Amino acid sequence: MATNHSHDKYDFKGIGCSKIGYFKEVQDKIRELERLNISLAQRRNRLEAIFNSMSDGLTILDRHLNIVFANKIQKQLFPDHSLINDKCYQAYYCKATHCKDCPSMETMMTGKTLQGEIRVRKGELAGRYIEWTTSPIRDVRGRVAESLLLMRDVTQRKEYELKLMQADRMAAIGFLAAGVAHEINNPLTSIAGFSEGLLKRLSKARDGGDVDNYNGFEDYLRIIQEEAYRCKAIIQNLQAFSRNSGDEFENLPIDRIIEDTMAIFRQRAKDSRIEIHFDNCLGQGFNTIIGKESQLKHLFLNLFNHAFLCVEKDGRLELTARTNGNRMEIRILHSGCVHPERYHTTLFDPFYLNRTGGNGHAIDLSICHNIVQHHQGDIQFTDFGDRKAAFSLWIPLHCDREKQIANQS
Repeated sequence: MATNHSHDKYDFKGIGCSKIGYFKEVQDKIRELERLNISLAQRRNRLEAIFNSMSDGLTILDRHLNIVFANKIQKQLFPDHSLINDKCYQAYYCKATHCKDCPSMETMMTGKTLQGEIRVRKGELAGRYIEWTTSPIRDVRGRVAESLLLMRDVTQRKEYELKLMQADRMAAIGFLAAGVAHEINNPLTSIAGFSEGLLKRLSKARDGGDVDNYNGFEDYLRIIQEEAYRCKAIIQNLQAFSRNSGDEFENLPIDRIIEDTMAIFRQRAKDSRIEIHFDNCLGQGFNTIIGKESQLKHLFLNLFNHAFLCVEKDGRLELTARTNGNRMEIRILHSGCVHPERYHTTLFDPFYLNRTGGNGHAIDLSICHNIVQHHQGDIQFTDFGDRKAAFSLWIPLHCDREKQIANQS
């Protein structure tokens, strides 16, 4: 019996030690979790400090487009909204439902990083231009769990670009004015000469009653009419190109804009003995894009001007426009190039060109690059050697581009 009691005491002691050991292990785990929580809190605070120090507005959206985080800049952009737990389309765009072709939803479905620019129409930022980027946030399994939305107010830059484009266009028109004046002078000389001939014939017919002097009246008048309409067309084209175009997206026939630009270069090309040829392979209904006329005019004006700067007398400028899948491809090939090697892979980067002593047209080409990107297109420069080089552009056809900007309406 004594032995049994001793055994029971030993078992009781063993159970007690076991429980004490278990509680110590639990306490160690709790302390470890506390250290981890402190570490996570520190990391969270550090991330929030980094996010709040950014110059861009930052939002994290869940898969239902609820705002789960917004940094300080984003809250400053939208001070009248609490943001957290709000729907992004309600807080940012004052809409009852999500935007058509919502980039955040597309990012969460495809895992792609998307970029774009919009002009806000409602709310606190109405009338301002916002540049946005959506990026995927993946969980430990690699699945897209949330979307990161960056927003930047670029209104000041856009206003500067618009003013610069208009000033550039007017400067180019001033440069071309001498050629236009020369072009108008030719039909005016014809009008003056034939008008004088008609007056002389009319005077002789009246004095002598000679009916033969009336011969040729119809031909003279037809020539005068044609030349007068020619002058009118030149002036109208110049006025159309120099006027302030709307800065809204609209359906635009790209071949018409190219032809208008070519028209104001024709006399300059004639004086420089440079041949211009436009091979328009765009079919009916496939020549339209969704774009901003003022920006596209600036784009082609500068690309034409740069091509002319590289072409010697007796050179050639060949334009080709065709459809390529769901995009429109436009190529401006210039042959007889003097120094095509001054263009390179960093052609559209003004900072690189300025650092390396580049020419004064770097800013123009950088804006051209921005315009093409704004229209969701691509642009590149290619030096083919043998005194040939080309600008190539790819811009979405109107049906595809319409989907991309639908969320702006």
